[in-house]
Amino acid sequence: MSGWRIARIGGIDVRLDPSFLLIALLITSSLWSTFSDPFRFPALGSGEILGLALLSAFLFFLSILGHELAHAGMSRALGIPVLGIMLYMFGGATYMKTDGQGPMDEFFTTLVGPLTSAAIGGLFLLIPAVINLSSTLTLVLQYLGRLNLFLAVYNMLPSFPLDGGRLLRSVIWRVTGDSAKATVGAARTGQVASGAMIAFAAYRLLVDQDFGWLWFGAIALMLFSFAGRAVADARRQRVLESATAAQVMSPPPPAVPADLPLSDALTTYLDGHEGEAFPVTRAGEVVGFVSLTTARGVATDRPVIEATIPPGAVAVAGTTDTMDTIVGRLGQRDVAAVLVMDRGELVGIIEPDDVNRFLRGVR
Repeated sequence: MSGWRIARIGGIDVRLDPSFLLIALLITSSLWSTFSDPFRFPALGSGEILGLALLSAFLFFLSILGHELAHAGMSRALGIPVLGIMLYMFGGATYMKTDGQGPMDEFFTTLVGPLTSAAIGGLFLLIPAVINLSSTLTLVLQYLGRLNLFLAVYNMLPSFPLDGGRLLRSVIWRVTGDSAKATVGAARTGQVASGAMIAFAAYRLLVDQDFGWLWFGAIALMLFSFAGRAVADARRQRVLESATAAQVMSPPPPAVPADLPLSDALTTYLDGHEGEAFPVTRAGEVVGFVSLTTARGVATDRPVIEATIPPGAVAVAGTTDTMDTIVGRLGQRDVAAVLVMDRGELVGIIEPDDVNRFLRGVR
C-alpha cells in the first residue's frame, strides 16, 4: 500500500492517502465559514474558530477510522488476516487476505462498516439532544452526525467497490458460486447507478444553475470509473485463473556451471542483472540459483556453487501452475521473477513483462 503510515493499531498499519487532506480541508473551511458569521457567533475569536474547525476535521478522521476498524475487527473475528487500512478522500479501505474467503465472510465483514458509520452518526446527533452544550459544540456534533449518516448511505450505494457493491457481490456470489461473475455483476450495477447519478447531476445543474451539483457529478464519475476498473480486474483474474505457466513463460536464462569461478560468472552472467537469479547446474541438473545478492561476501576465486542458494529459496513454479497463483508470487516483496521448473529442469522464466504481454494478447 502507498500513502503515509500514521499509526499501527492492533498490529494493523493505518495509512493516509494524500487525497484525505482535501476532504479535511473542505470540512475545516466549511466550518470556518460558518463560525465566522459575526451575527450567529459574535463571541468567537479567530483562534476559537480555527480550533473548532480543526477539531471537527479530526473527529471526522476518527469516524472514518472507526468504520475501517469495524471491517478489520469483523475480518479478524472470522479468521481472515488483515493486511492494512488506507484512509482516503471519500472514506477508506481495509485490505485483507482473500484466500479461503467465502461470500458470507465478505457479507459480514462489509456490512459492519456502514452500520458503524450509522451508529457514530446517531451518537453525534444524540449527544446534544440529551446534554446541554453550547451552540457551537451542538453545531459541530450535528454537522458530524449528518456527515456520518451521509457516509453510511453513500457506502451502501450498489457500486463496487463501495460497501453496497460488495454486499451485492456477496449475494450474487452466494447464488452463482462464481466470484468473478459476481464482481462483474456488482460492478455493472454500479455503472448503471453511477451513470444515472451523473445524468441527474447534469439535469439539476442545468435546471437550478447550482454549481454544487458538479461536486455530486464528480463523485458519481469516480464511482463509474471504480466500477469499470473492477470489471477489468475481474476479467483479468478469470484469464489468469485459466492460464498456466507454460503458456506465459519466456525462455529460461542461461545456466551457470557449478564449478565455474565466481569471477567469471560475475563477468559473463551476473553483472548488470540486479534482482535476477540464474540457475546453477551440475551434470545437467539444477542444483540451485545464483545472483548478485547471493554472490556478495563470497571470494571471487571460489566456485559458483559456494554462492548458490537451493532451488526452494527462490520463487519457483511448475509448468501447470495457474497464473493467478504465480502473479501472487510476483507481487511479493523482492520477487522480480518466477522460475518455471519441469521435473528438475529449468524450462522458462516469468517476469511482470511476460504477464503484461500475455494479457494484451488475450484482449
